[in-house]
Amino acid sequence: YHGLARQSVPHEAVDIYRKQYNYRWLAILAYAPPSAQHTLYGVHPDGFAAHMLRNSKISRYYLQIPSTDTLDDWSDERIWANLHQRLAKEGCPLNEGEIFQKRIMELRNYVMEPMAYQRLLLAGDAAHIITPMGGKGLNLAVQDAGVLAETLISYYLENHDISYLERYSKIRLPYIWRAQEFSYSLLTMLHSPEGEDLEDVRFRRKLSESKLSQLTTSLTFAKNFARNYVGIV
Repeated sequence: YHGLARQSVPHEAVDIYRKQYNYRWLAILAYAPPSAQHTLYGVHPDGFAAHMLRNSKISRYYLQIPSTDTLDDWSDERIWANLHQRLAKEGCPLNEGEIFQKRIMELRNYVMEPMAYQRLLLAGDAAHIITPMGGKGLNLAVQDAGVLAETLISYYLENHDISYLERYSKIRLPYIWRAQEFSYSLLTMLHSPEGEDLEDVRFRRKLSESKLSQLTTSLTFAKNFARNYVGIV
């Protein structure tokens, strides 16, 4: 987690909400021409996969992997085999190339309420962590900064009334939780559930299939999904 200032906030002064997942992402960069000009998500029994273009010569990929795996478990050959299995389909081949970067990404959610303590106001990753699913982290941080700037201007222009500082969390937290809910919903919809309880895994897989079906058959569901994906509030 980020933010040295947050360590000075007494535990009893805030409520902490967190979620850790039993799988992680293997993030890959390769000298490979993009296989598509848009983001590709792969839903597969072996786990989630994604392809995102960086430029005309470099592509980024993600693979869902068990939380116990290390980089040593994933050779270049195994990576490409899994990407082909989870992403490629007839008429949409996957371009290969030299892999020049591999790293493992933790997936977690974290929210601190309120996002302030006395005259200390926190923004971005110092106040909340979100999974990279949906790409909301940077957007939330920028929005925090905008509201924080307005809050500080009002505070200094209105005779240092601390009530203006207290508005900051009240304004931001509803949007942060909305982004958290969307990211969590998208993550669980696209990722293969893991766990030792096979009945629970089977049940959650059917819930994911139901969501995917609604996304392709319900215009109302699809419009709401699109609004949340692009961040329209």
